[in-house]
Amino acid sequence: MEKKRKILILCPLWDSEEYIGQEVQSVVDQTYQDWELLFANDNANQATLDIVNSFMEKDPRIRMMGNDTGRHGSHGNYRNMIINADTKNDSFDYYVYMDNDDVWKPDKLEVYVNKAEEVRREKGENTPICFTCNMEVIDQHGNLVDPDFASSYAYEIRHPMDAFLTHRVFGCNMFVDRSIYFALREVMKDPDFDESISFDNFSYQMGVALEADLSFIPKVLMSYRRHLTNTTKEAVYKITPAYFLKSLAGVKQVIHNNAFIARDSIDSINYILKLDISLKMRQQLLEVRDGLEKGGIPAMKMWQKYHINCGNTLRTVENWLSLCLGLERKYMDRNKYPTL
Repeated sequence: MEKKRKILILCPLWDSEEYIGQEVQSVVDQTYQDWELLFANDNANQATLDIVNSFMEKDPRIRMMGNDTGRHGSHGNYRNMIINADTKNDSFDYYVYMDNDDVWKPDKLEVYVNKAEEVRREKGENTPICFTCNMEVIDQHGNLVDPDFASSYAYEIRHPMDAFLTHRVFGCNMFVDRSIYFALREVMKDPDFDESISFDNFSYQMGVALEADLSFIPKVLMSYRRHLTNTTKEAVYKITPAYFLKSLAGVKQVIHNNAFIARDSIDSINYILKLDISLKMRQQLLEVRDGLEKGGIPAMKMWQKYHINCGNTLRTVENWLSLCLGLERKYMDRNKYPTL
């Protein structure tokens, strides 16, 4: 008889009374039912807490922990949950991150688990897992805005090393296994861990470093809600010729953005190199770090060797020019440019 896999869903909680009920109900209605949902209360208002408490009263699988760590926001709360949560002796097989305002399709967890089991039958039981899936985009009222977000935004990672040159993964559609979760815990428990590192990208980069199966599931498994109170409301998801021309006009901002990604990835690589990873992966990460730090010829060699693709041609050209021409090197000095 096939082992029943248990899933822990992690969700920071703040003021979201408009959407949180629909989000939690979409979890309760999953066709795969062997899950627990853990909230981290980050000063959510009473209206939000009342909604969540009503679900907790009816379903013991839904729990809540406080946040007295001083860490706030999405990245701080995920770090808090990963290193401090009481997860019942860590008996979970898989871990899923959840936003406050999205809606899951009923078979989201079932599709993920079935794919993971398929991979492990083919590659071995201990194969690390780091999956992402397609999403549709809805607005604040639940109206469909984009039925195929993966195609519009081109966020499917084609080569593992792409993850260190462009930030285009989403924590809300990520599914990881124990090996990645515990590697994140090992790194994040360092009191000096830099919480400015993007948690979404760092989780995926950890999957790359552990040589996980990085399968992308093309089926739409969730509705990703975009509205004016999103923490990523300023993000640009569709790169068009008009956007590219605008970017050229504001070239300094483009360089700033690429420098931010490079600095973030260098920090991520430095943390990952402290872990027990394969010699092959260690060498690859050192090559990528060298290219990011030095730009110029080292960057060109790295780019060519790993066939870097930043999602579409325009974005790739933009990043290539910035890095290989060394345009962002001056901004790599954190003493001169502590923020970007």
